[in-house]
Amino acid sequence: MAGRAPLLAASSTPTPEVDANTPIEIRFLHRNEGAALTACVQRCYGDSYDVRWVYDADEIGRRIAAGTLRSVVGVARSDSGTAGEIVGHLALGRTDSSAPVGEAGQAVVDPRYRSHHLFTTLKRHLAKWAGTSGMLGMYSEATAAHPYSQKANLALGANETGFLLGYIPASVEYVGIEKAAGADRRQSAALFYLLTNEPPPEDVYPPSFHVSALGELYEHVGLPRELRSADPDLGACSDLVVGVDAEHNDATIRVSTMGHDLVDVLDATVGRLVAAGVDCIYLDLMLADPATAVLPREVHHELGFFFGAVIPELRGGDVLRLQLLNGVDADPSDVAVASDFGRALLDYVFDRKADAGVRDSSSGR
Repeated sequence: MAGRAPLLAASSTPTPEVDANTPIEIRFLHRNEGAALTACVQRCYGDSYDVRWVYDADEIGRRIAAGTLRSVVGVARSDSGTAGEIVGHLALGRTDSSAPVGEAGQAVVDPRYRSHHLFTTLKRHLAKWAGTSGMLGMYSEATAAHPYSQKANLALGANETGFLLGYIPASVEYVGIEKAAGADRRQSAALFYLLTNEPPPEDVYPPSFHVSALGELYEHVGLPRELRSADPDLGACSDLVVGVDAEHNDATIRVSTMGHDLVDVLDATVGRLVAAGVDCIYLDLMLADPATAVLPREVHHELGFFFGAVIPELRGGDVLRLQLLNGVDADPSDVAVASDFGRALLDYVFDRKADAGVRDSSSGR
């Protein structure tokens, strides 16, 4: 996932707000307007924004042309009535132009326009386009350091599908929002999914120890899923795909093939990441794969992976994301929640964290 900078622009000096009745044009960014978007990001964040392509006007244009980026912007008109500056932005990123879901991110709001509720307006505009384009939905991460962006997602009809603890680096700051207890360490994020079209029914194969939780989650989100068990004939060897995000000091391990050696191979992979000082390690499992139903309990009880989230339709179907923290503190009191379902889901995450095994680095597990 990308786009982990805060929804509000970071600045150490108060900025006078523009009158809330000032008209703002909501439209999509054109491929030749990358420089205007970059100027908005620099005005709001300087050079500190943690998604580097927003500073590259040519790359912005290439992504728009390829159909992997659809950006909606708020443009403030100048006093003369001519086109003015971009004061708000929200991107929809996709792995390719035909992907059925996209990630809503890179939300930037000029501090002068905070009273305009731009985030909600931009996301509603983007969701409408996704719906008319036939996309199934949009997923996004909202900071759990405060409830405001979560409430905005809920107001649009999105629902929580998980919480990733310690997801946001401690360096992130939130303008105009009082720091919460524990804000000097990595903060957590709530994952949301917004349906933009009628979802198709699908069979999913959750691990036996997460069946009940996933059933409740799917029912709440409104995804028609048949939860099934399986007894697949596994091969000898597992195949893992590992991606490391150095800027955020986390890693994602995707299980593309599950074999009988999964625990050993996964243990060795985690050991290398832990030794490298990676803070958060995520394990992605394909829920359309019957092998996921027989995920060894040792992954939880010995290696220490616990429930994180479900990301619908991420890779040819839903993804179950488990998480492991490497020396990262996570306390329920640090996590703000905006709904009753979100609170129950967060409790489940911390309950699974509490009964997960603790990896013993001296013995390998």
